[in-house]
Amino acid sequence: MLKNLVLVLALWFLIEWVYVEKIKPFLKTELATETPLPPAKDKPIEENTTIAKPISLVKNLLTKDSVTYGLDISHYQGDLISALNKRKDSLYFVICKATEGISYIDPTYQNNCTILKEKHVVRGAYHFYLCEYDPIAQAQHFSKVITDNQFLNIGHLPPVMDIENSSMDSNCGDLETAQKNILLFLEEVEKLTGRIPMIYTNKSTGNKYLNTSNFSKYHLWIAAYTNDLTENNIPSIWEENWTFWQRSDSYSYQETNFDFDVFNGNRLELRKFIRNTIVKNKPTK
Repeated sequence: MLKNLVLVLALWFLIEWVYVEKIKPFLKTELATETPLPPAKDKPIEENTTIAKPISLVKNLLTKDSVTYGLDISHYQGDLISALNKRKDSLYFVICKATEGISYIDPTYQNNCTILKEKHVVRGAYHFYLCEYDPIAQAQHFSKVITDNQFLNIGHLPPVMDIENSSMDSNCGDLETAQKNILLFLEEVEKLTGRIPMIYTNKSTGNKYLNTSNFSKYHLWIAAYTNDLTENNIPSIWEENWTFWQRSDSYSYQETNFDFDVFNGNRLELRKFIRNTIVKNKPTK
């Protein structure tokens, strides 16, 4: 009898501890956090422009119409730690510039890695592609940087190829060669990281260089600074199938302007997307 009573009391204290230390703080954070309003057309998002989050935690996590917000950063935005230490809104992921070409590493990348790990933020990394360099060498450089410190593991966003008009110049050769090299980069990154990479681009670059079905299998992170994202803003090969949207390049947050991004879904759908980018039967770091 006494033994059973002790077990019941122990179980009760365990449940109370889990609720007080784990569940209650989580619920408080989720329900109290406010969500930034989407920007008005041609107007940057102000940090203090907010709307209340839905009262129901379940509704916020599961509603199909809910979206997930984040930032992408490079050395141009300066110090990330001051922003995250004062974090007040519901920014959920951060994508960092890691590399460019065959040797360049963004000077803030390592520090950003450390901060994001400490803050347990969902994170990603991108490579700015330059067509004048060998695509395999670029893929190897990028993959080594993001896997050496385990910044990009299976719980985080897939690696990203950033390809813009400034990525391409007269040294790219003809269109067929340029497209072949872009695919070589993507395939090499997938082989080295065990993750299916994502493509960041805009409509004009996409329609010019990424206009074959070979590219449509890669998830799209579209740059379009507009109030409404439609097929008119998206490269034709993807139709309306976008995954991330860089909606503004002037999101004012903690007195610094960041690129503001939206994931096309809620947080549970983001986690599912991450899992689906893991190459099956392939080792990952």
